[in-house]
Amino acid sequence: MPNSRRVLIFVIATVVPASLAAAPQRSARNAQSAATAERPQRGVTAPTAKDPFMGTWKLNPSRSTYESGAAPTSFTRTLEDRGGGTIFMTTDVTIPQGSTRAYLVYRRDGKPYPEAAVAVPSIRMVTVTAAGPRTEDVYIIVNGKAPEKPSTITISADGMTMTQVVSGTDAKGKAFTNTVVYDKQP
Repeated sequence: MPNSRRVLIFVIATVVPASLAAAPQRSARNAQSAATAERPQRGVTAPTAKDPFMGTWKLNPSRSTYESGAAPTSFTRTLEDRGGGTIFMTTDVTIPQGSTRAYLVYRRDGKPYPEAAVAVPSIRMVTVTAAGPRTEDVYIIVNGKAPEKPSTITISADGMTMTQVVSGTDAKGKAFTNTVVYDKQP
């Protein structure tokens, strides 16, 4: 169990804004309201057949930069349109402490949806909002704590590169920005 917790902490540190640790304590209901009130309201965009986010994406470690924590050795994320909602799966996430996977079914409507992750002691709530046709803002609420800034995910104009920028504060209070780059798979 201690290894699975280290894996979760690493995934959160590399994929989720670590500013969650510095956010004021809130209940899950208040966190949802606070996350909605603190970020700019954006339009809801439903996935379409040509949705640039859909597909399988693999980590490109040579193009990714991590100011907080070490980079995973592998990371695959798959997004599928499920008719009015998207299923997001992270698989093959491998770090020195082990591996993990997570699942999320959501809409880009800014409402919180629960994420299911292997060997995680608590449920994280995730809100996704369309910031443009190729950009999403993702807020992850952990133990009732909402981040100040979203994790921003952008798809390149050619549709072949996904870039996720995660800014936050690590456990020691040091600010960081991780830029995680994925390549679309055929």
